Amino acid sequence: MARVVEATGAVIQPTCSDILPEHLGVCGKFGERQVGGERFNFFTDCPATKTCTLVLGGGAEQLIAEVERSLHDAIMIVKRAIQNRTIVAGGGAYEIVVLSCVDRFIHHHVRDKRQTIIKSFAKALEVIPC
Repeated sequence: MARVVEATGAVIQPTCSDILPEHLGVCGKFGERQVGGERFNFFTDCPATKTCTLVLGGGAEQLIAEVERSLHDAIMIVKRAIQNRTIVAGGGAYEIVVLSCVDRFIHHHVRDKRQTIIKSFAKALEVIPC
């Protein structure tokens, strides 16, 4: 309920009487859809939206838990990147940059049989485990 109030700009009222126009929220489109065996309310084009909700579905509960953990990790990485504005390359990024530089060097400077040896070295950089 709190997320709907925040997204639409509505105000929670303790009773149904005395509801004024300023208590009402706004959304561009509202719909109810069935996803799997459950029904969900979808609020779209809300002017005050700062969040979104992902609906995960799958066969096994362990699979959904793993997807949820992966999504959380990805969201936290983006959040930290936005906050810190400093990113350290990882996941084999340096090896790929070196591979690119070696390939460029071979293309421009090596025209003999050494090219095969240097290409083999460059290819080995692609398979270095991260």
